Amino acid sequence: MGNVQGMLRAARKLLGTRENPPGSNRNHITRWYGFTGPWCDMAVSYAAAHSDNLPAVMGKFALTTAHARAFQKKGRFHYGIGGIRPGDIVFFDWSGSRSIGRIDHVGIVEAVHKNRTIITLEGNTSNAFLRRRRNSACIVGYGRPAYKGGSAPMPGNDGILRRGSKGQAVKTLQKNLNTVQKAKLAVDGDFGPATERALKAFQARHKLPVDGAYGPSTAAMMKAVLAGRNKPIRPMAVVAKASGALEVDGQFGPATCAALQRALNDKAKAGLDVDGAFGPLTITALQRYVEAKADGIVGPETVTALQRHLGSALSGTWDADTTRLLQKALNAGSF
Repeated sequence: MGNVQGMLRAARKLLGTRENPPGSNRNHITRWYGFTGPWCDMAVSYAAAHSDNLPAVMGKFALTTAHARAFQKKGRFHYGIGGIRPGDIVFFDWSGSRSIGRIDHVGIVEAVHKNRTIITLEGNTSNAFLRRRRNSACIVGYGRPAYKGGSAPMPGNDGILRRGSKGQAVKTLQKNLNTVQKAKLAVDGDFGPATERALKAFQARHKLPVDGAYGPSTAAMMKAVLAGRNKPIRPMAVVAKASGALEVDGQFGPATCAALQRALNDKAKAGLDVDGAFGPLTITALQRYVEAKADGIVGPETVTALQRHLGSALSGTWDADTTRLLQKALNAGSF
């Protein structure tokens, strides 16, 4: 019988799983799923299937938006990270829109910390299955699987404030509306008609959907306005530059990818976010730099062009030796 402990054990067994070659979306997880493509949600499905938890996570998914909506349809989706627990399925949008329709990544929550960060187990992150520490900046929300061995109750609401909501979060909203709208609301923690009217006025003023619900998009705009800005700030997961040289270990992980992104920005004015993720923009920038076809797919032609640029044997296969040469070139500033 499946349970949260089994789900986490199955996910931990995937740690270190990589693509071969990097950027190809090919590994034993995608072969099991039967589809070659972005595999973060396939990894969730794989861990669930190998721990008798596939029904608990709403079934087998590759599309993150469809997966989140499946949780939502069953009343098991919560916006934001309030009440999040180990074993939950957490959904991300790197653009910061906080909208289910814009979700583009997913992981499994392994641990939750008091400083509002979480530890996740994620596939398709820097071409591998890795353990990550995340904060709420790019989290849309989470789904709570219906584990047979028992799941914690869902929080009392879905994370969105609307008419009828009560409590401290409503008081904070009322205070903020008084600040930015001069709404003159009673700060009583009761989301009634006056609070709804003031919120709708705020949404209309800032060209948001006027639904009277205080969800992620409206909250992001409120935060921006309180900071004196006229639009939300896009959060970015930037990988800090290491104080020393890259470890020449033949592993194409986030640190090596981030160093590559910095080199492409410096030498080719690629304008990449230094996030350590080997996605289509980074792949295309690399292809242009090494004079390969810029199609966003890492195949033999791209690898051969990279090897030629590095001065190595032209095998067309991205192996550990290719990565070591890349790491050495990045350390030397000669890439």
